[in-house]
Amino acid sequence: MTEGNGPLAGLRVLDLSWGIAGPITTMLLADSGADVIRIESPHGDPVRDEVAYRVWNRGKKSAVVDLAAPEQRQAFLRHVAEADILVESFEPGVTTKLGIDEPTLRAINPRLIYCSITGYGPDGPDAHRPAYDALVAARTGLQWDQRGRVGTTLNLIAGAPTPMEGIEVPGLPASRFGQDGPVFLRSTWASLGAALAAGVGIASALRAREVNGLGEHVDTSLLQGAMAAAGPTWMRAEHPDAPGFWMWVTDRRAPEGLFECADGRWIHFWTIRPTLVLEAAESDVLQMEGEKDNMRAGTGVRIGMEAEDLVVLYYYYPLLAEAFRKFPSDQWVAFGAARALGITLVRSPEEALSDRALLDQGCVVELTDPEVGAIRHAGVLLEFSETPAGIRGPAPRRGEQTEEILRALPKPAIPPARPAATPLRGPLEGITVLDLGLGVAGPWGGRILADMGATVIKVHALHDGYWTRTSMGMATNWGKQSIALNLKNPQARELLERLIAQADVLAHNMRPGAAERLGIGYEELHARYPGLIYCHTRGFEDGPRSLLPGTDQTANALAGTEYEDGACRLGGPPIWSRVNIGDTGNGFLWATAVIQALYHRERTSLGQRVGTAIINACLLNTSFVYAHADGSPVARPQIDLQQRGLSALHGLYRLADDRWVCVAVLDERDWPDLCAALEAPELGDDPRFASAGSRREHDGELRRVLEPLFARFAADELLAQFDKRGLPCELSSQTFAAELFDDPDIARRGWIASAQVPGVGGLEQPARLVEFGTNVPGEVSGPCLAGQHTRQILAGLGVDEAAVARLVEDGAVLAT
Repeated sequence: MTEGNGPLAGLRVLDLSWGIAGPITTMLLADSGADVIRIESPHGDPVRDEVAYRVWNRGKKSAVVDLAAPEQRQAFLRHVAEADILVESFEPGVTTKLGIDEPTLRAINPRLIYCSITGYGPDGPDAHRPAYDALVAARTGLQWDQRGRVGTTLNLIAGAPTPMEGIEVPGLPASRFGQDGPVFLRSTWASLGAALAAGVGIASALRAREVNGLGEHVDTSLLQGAMAAAGPTWMRAEHPDAPGFWMWVTDRRAPEGLFECADGRWIHFWTIRPTLVLEAAESDVLQMEGEKDNMRAGTGVRIGMEAEDLVVLYYYYPLLAEAFRKFPSDQWVAFGAARALGITLVRSPEEALSDRALLDQGCVVELTDPEVGAIRHAGVLLEFSETPAGIRGPAPRRGEQTEEILRALPKPAIPPARPAATPLRGPLEGITVLDLGLGVAGPWGGRILADMGATVIKVHALHDGYWTRTSMGMATNWGKQSIALNLKNPQARELLERLIAQADVLAHNMRPGAAERLGIGYEELHARYPGLIYCHTRGFEDGPRSLLPGTDQTANALAGTEYEDGACRLGGPPIWSRVNIGDTGNGFLWATAVIQALYHRERTSLGQRVGTAIINACLLNTSFVYAHADGSPVARPQIDLQQRGLSALHGLYRLADDRWVCVAVLDERDWPDLCAALEAPELGDDPRFASAGSRREHDGELRRVLEPLFARFAADELLAQFDKRGLPCELSSQTFAAELFDDPDIARRGWIASAQVPGVGGLEQPARLVEFGTNVPGEVSGPCLAGQHTRQILAGLGVDEAAVARLVEDGAVLAT
């Protein structure tokens, strides 16, 4: 167990959530020091996962409270009066019936931060659709997008032709190019996205409350979580064929960099540098010594991201597959470390939880659970130098603190809102951020801060023009201003120093030591600017992998995401989902850490260093797992080899019209209705399926029985049967992403940002992933290009046009 006071120490949280997103949200609040009371229904949780809940509920208290019972409701309301945050995930309208809706509770406690996590938002045509993660993934098309689209989702949305349409695709077992239908992955991307959005929203609301004393209603949904997960890929471009814009990485035809080795284990090789591997594997002994990967020195062949580079990739792919099969995985991992290449082992989550380096870092933790003994699971994911986060203890038994929580409490005096309290234009209004982030993992957090109302200045290198014109580069830089500086030039360094002096936050994801060599390391800046929030994020832990290139792909391999999603335990190849929260998860986490540190600074005036890593985000992705301290696994829900579901009653089925339906019939009471909906009364008489326990025991047989029954129905017929009986199901949509941008309800909510971008023309992308009732942010401006705002920013520093021209001529800045 690790302990720390945390930036949220002293805050009280009431957790009325269920499922995945809410418990993860409040877990992260507890880790950051908040006291979390879990209020559980006496009727139970329909999707309670005992393994996952042992992780997600660590450090909390638990009380079983019947909110429909007057006495118990009054006891709950006394806790509301002294709470800072409430998180709930009821179906819209239920809180009003229970008398615990946001207006009612904010009348009791005007400073309350009330966070709602729904399936599809508080109103609208889908508001009452079932809010199960798999069903949202089906309805929003994630089950198709996560394995990739031919030509990418970008072209599907734009209705544009597929680049390199006639290219012959090599055998790609790792990406399941030939598998039919959607895929049901173990990763719960929609819920993870919603949890991260809720965490950002709550932290932002806390900071705003310190400024103006006002409480807040924070709103997000699993639909917005799906948008978060698909963030860099769901965009509509007027001209997707603009030079440099289209990228093959998320194309279903693209090799993922996954290769099987001589020992049958898989490695993830990213980014793909083929010649260094091929040359080293030419002899019978793998050559550890030799040229290292050095992008700037141009060592080896680096495959670009444009359509034509697929041809180059296809040429090297079979050669690489043959080379990797020559030597065992441990030799290839050692080779990657020796040559500074991104080569990592695809591991199970249990293997990740046995990693000594991750345990030493604290992003994996070992603690003693009173029911199951010593266990390991995802640990501290947000890092703070002055207010360290920590795991405050194991998960409580259900209802363990019921008597304590229901005991009468005196109603405390609530500090009133400040007399002249004025809502902010976004909860981070008045905050200035310098974003020196690279790739996606760095800048994505800056984009989140911009969405919250901060002024974000993106500090680009002079050579970043190429990247900022790619689809991924644009996805990361909405809402920012760009200044392009050559930080090797003393004049540019002096300009950066002046920007730092005016900033509240500086964030980067450079390799260890790089910032110090530039003179912008934490210790140096903290001495001059003690109120600065300094954020450094990494690929991996501060340890043996710290100098290796950290990427979304390699971190997901190490944390177990690719193993789980590929059903590798059954012999399936790993899969890197084109919709995932690795790089972007790092961005969400660092944004959350920064905002929590800003909240703490509002109370103390103290700055500090914060951080996280892509591996931390990926450990959050697999936080549904814990392992015994000896590394042995525990029985837990896992997907089948065909990636059709977690069980016969929680998964995908093909219908008569070749469409696919996803069902989540998780309530024991729904079994008779399912038999009736499928017009199969004989199922109810089959002794193998007579109870929930026997159905679990005979799950494989049940799926084989159900498949032909589902196949008798067309989609419209089946949905009518299920909806009539209130059985949770959704069609697995192939078109949601293409329809999103013309959906009037989405437009009404303002969940899409739009801009005009040179070359690309009109560009749209999901934007408002969390909403605020009081401190409402303004519209999101378009993505910045390298150097686009250099003149404007320098003018703010008092640099006149003539001086700017000299700086451009001297190579210190780029001004476009």
